[in-house]
Amino acid sequence: MDNLEIINLWKQYDEKLAKTLSINHKLINELQQQKAKNALKPARNYKLLAITVGIVYATMIAYFLYHLSPIASVFINISVIIHLGVTLTAVAMYIRQVVLISEIDRSENIIQMQQKLAKLQSSTVRVIAICFLQFPVFATWNINFELINERPLAFWFIQMPIVALFTFIGIWFFRNIDIKNMDKRWFRMMFYGVEWTSILKSGKFLKEIEHFEVENS
Repeated sequence: MDNLEIINLWKQYDEKLAKTLSINHKLINELQQQKAKNALKPARNYKLLAITVGIVYATMIAYFLYHLSPIASVFINISVIIHLGVTLTAVAMYIRQVVLISEIDRSENIIQMQQKLAKLQSSTVRVIAICFLQFPVFATWNINFELINERPLAFWFIQMPIVALFTFIGIWFFRNIDIKNMDKRWFRMMFYGVEWTSILKSGKFLKEIEHFEVENS
């Protein structure tokens, strides 16, 4: 066997090895992507349940508001309307999140998957922040003109401080429930269930693909 034949054999071997490595690389990426998609299934199921419960709950609120409106005080009506508006907003955001999960499930591009997962994480956090905007209504529904006119001291020194406190809490959580605070203890205490865990798990699989591609580039 002369040198030329040896060189050709080495070239063929290198080509086969490169092809094998390329196939393995592709298979590993596909496997990790599938793991990332499968990890989102619990989050999708949770969000579908939340949508169903939210629609039923919003229907009950609307029914309650329709029959309550003629006889209730303006403060109760406004409180219930705000509560209904926030509930419907949350349902709409959950629907959008389910659509995002479906788009991730159909995607084959790792960059697109990461971008959509980032939107999903942000939306999952934001919907909770928006829900806190209704916090003050839990301290305003019982206000009426009788309380204001006949018991002004109780209104100004008891009721209004409670409303102010609830408003402060609602605004604080709305402003601070953000992805940038996800490493803080109070944030981890709020986001610890199957919904959030499955999203983080999916992101972990996508990160592993990214690291694998960097190491093998």
